[in-house]
Amino acid sequence: MVCVFAGLAFDPAESIELENETKITTEAYAARINIQLVKTADLNGKMRENGLPEELTIQNVCRAAKDEKEVREVLSLIWEAPDKADTILAEVVERNKGVYAFERTLEKDKDTN
Repeated sequence: MVCVFAGLAFDPAESIELENETKITTEAYAARINIQLVKTADLNGKMRENGLPEELTIQNVCRAAKDEKEVREVLSLIWEAPDKADTILAEVVERNKGVYAFERTLEKDKDTN
């Protein structure tokens, strides 16, 4: 089983039409090809079940990480060591400060124009 964090990338109300013109939901189609789509709320719930603090969300991890690979790495680290989650995330934020400084500059420029 492959788990895919879908966030808001799919609309649960949407359907996929199969060759025989049968329509099934995106989630049902994913399950057919052995993929589980995980919504933000579900993943945050799993994080709580694993002992991670309420303040730590998947959204926090995504904002701190520089790319998808780093999101996976950070999630893996905090999953294995929930008691060190705050420290791990703080290190990621510090390491990626420069990455986001440029984006903040662009946002300021956009707001002033």
